Amino acid sequence: MAQAAQTMEAASPKPSYHGMITATTGSKAIEGGVEILKAGGSAADAAVATALTQICLAAGSWVSYAGILTMVYFDASTGKVYNLNAGYNTVKAETDAKTLPGVELAELLKDLHGGSYEPSGRTALVPGFMAGVEAAQRRFGKVPFAKVFEPAIDCAEQGFEWNAGLAGQYAFRREVLGRLPQTKAVYTKADGSAYQPGETFKQPMLAKTLRHVAHEGAAYMYRGEWAKKFIDAVQRDGGRMTLDDLASYQPLWTEPMHTSYHGYDIYVHGLPANGGVNLVEAMNLAEVSEVSKLGRYAQSPRATFTLAQILKPAEFFDLVLTDPKIYESVGLDRSLEARAKKESAAKLWDVMRSGRMPTVPAIPSVPAHSDAIISIDRWGNIAAICHSINAVSWGATGINVDGISIPDSASFQRAEIGKVTPGGRLPDPSSPGLVVAKGKPFLGFSSIGAGLHARTVTALISVLDFGMTPQQAINEPSLGSFTLGADGASVLTLGKNEFKPEFISQVEKLGQPLMENDQLRGYWIGVQIDQKTGELHGGAIRELAMGGRAVGY
Repeated sequence: MAQAAQTMEAASPKPSYHGMITATTGSKAIEGGVEILKAGGSAADAAVATALTQICLAAGSWVSYAGILTMVYFDASTGKVYNLNAGYNTVKAETDAKTLPGVELAELLKDLHGGSYEPSGRTALVPGFMAGVEAAQRRFGKVPFAKVFEPAIDCAEQGFEWNAGLAGQYAFRREVLGRLPQTKAVYTKADGSAYQPGETFKQPMLAKTLRHVAHEGAAYMYRGEWAKKFIDAVQRDGGRMTLDDLASYQPLWTEPMHTSYHGYDIYVHGLPANGGVNLVEAMNLAEVSEVSKLGRYAQSPRATFTLAQILKPAEFFDLVLTDPKIYESVGLDRSLEARAKKESAAKLWDVMRSGRMPTVPAIPSVPAHSDAIISIDRWGNIAAICHSINAVSWGATGINVDGISIPDSASFQRAEIGKVTPGGRLPDPSSPGLVVAKGKPFLGFSSIGAGLHARTVTALISVLDFGMTPQQAINEPSLGSFTLGADGASVLTLGKNEFKPEFISQVEKLGQPLMENDQLRGYWIGVQIDQKTGELHGGAIRELAMGGRAVGY
C-alpha cells in the first residue's frame, strides 16, 4: 500500500499555543484531546482520542464506532503528507446491490430523512472506524494505544448530561431503538422510560467494549468476541456479512489528492474516495474562472452566481444515476482521475460558460451524519479527520452490539455499492485536508453536513484569497447543497436569514434559483498557522448544540 510521497520542507511552527484542537461537536471530547496533547501525545493521538469521545457523547447517534474514518496528516519530521482511508467495505456476498433494502429517489424527494423500510441486517456495511483509529495511532502516535481511549471510557462510565438535542433524536428514533431488547436497555432507564434533558446518561456496556479494544487492539472488533456478536446480530436480521468480511478488512494508506491554488498547495482525501476529487475540481474551477476577482461572495451577487456553477459538478455531473455518454458529446471525461486535472477544469469551465453543459436535475443530498476534528501538536504535526456513519441518526435497524450502534449505511448507497466489486472499498464524500504555503503547513481543515462541499470551497477561498482567519470564514453567510425546484431546476440552498432579499433577487436574475434551507447546509472547521508569527488561529461552529469549539494550550 502506497504512502503519500508528497515531500515538503519540514517546518516546526512557533505558535503562541503549544497545540490546538478544533472539532464540530463535543466540548468534553475536545478537552480530552487537549489533555492527550499535554501528556506528550501527537496530533494523531489527540485527534483519535477526540473522535472516540465524540461518539460516546453522541450516544452512537450521528457517529458510531461501526462507522468510517478518513485522515489527512502532515508529519513534521519528514515534511510529508499522508492519507488514511478507513472507509466502508461492501459485503462480499452482496452481489446484487439493487436488491438491498433502502431508500428510493422518490422517497428522498419527499423526505430528506429517507422515508422508511423494513429493518434488515443487509443494510450494515463492514466498518472502518476502529481499524482507522488503530492505524493512525500506531503510525503517528507517541503515547500508549490504551491511553487514547481513556477520555471515551471515562465518558461512558461516568456518563454525561442528556441534552435536548439527543432527546429530540431519540424521540425521532424511539420505535427503532425499542425494537430489540438489548438496544432498548441502552437507551432507556431501568423503568423503561426515556432519558430527559438534564439527566445523566451512562453506557457501561460500551465502556467494557472500549476497554477490550484498548487492551486487545482493533482485532477485538474484527476477529474477536465483538466481531462474532456483530455477525450474529446482522445475520439474525437477514444480513449476509461474515466473519471473513471483518477479518479481511484493512485500512488503506494512499496518495493524498493534490492541487495548487494561487501559490498554495492543497492536499485532500485521495482515491478511491470522491470527496477529495470534488474539492480539487472545484478549486481548479475557482482558479480558472477567476471568481475571487468578483469580490467576496457574501457581498457580490455575481461571485455567488459563479460559485454556484463551480459547485454543481460535484453534486450532479458524477452521479451514478447519470448516463456518462451525455458528456461525451461535449468532450468531457468525468472519471475521477480526469476530474482532478487542471486541464479538465479548464475544458469544463469553457463548456459551462458556453451553455453547452448537459442539463442534469438536482438530487437532494443523502443525509450523512458526521463529525470532524483538526489537531496540531507541539512538534507541528497536523491531523485533519472526518468520521461518519453516512446515514441518519442510529440508522433504521436499531441493532446495537455491546454498546455500539450499527448504522444502516448501505440503504443510502445502493447505486454506489453496485459500482464496487463485492468486498471492495466504498467511496466516500469527505474532504479533510491541509494547505501548505511555500513548503510550510498553513491550514488544516475538515467539514460535515449535506452542504460540506460548498462550505469547504467558500471557506478556502475566504482564507486563501481574502486573508480571513478560519473563524472569520466560518462566520460568513453559508451556501449549502442543491435541491430540486418545482420546475426541475437546480436550486442552491442558503442559510436562513443570512442573505438579504435584494441580494437573493440579484443572484436569481443572473439565472441561479436560490432557497433558504438550513437542512442542506454544511459546517467547516480549521486551524491556521500564521506564517510570520507562528500563532495558531482556530475556527469552530459555535451554533451546533453539542459544543464545537477551538481549544489551545
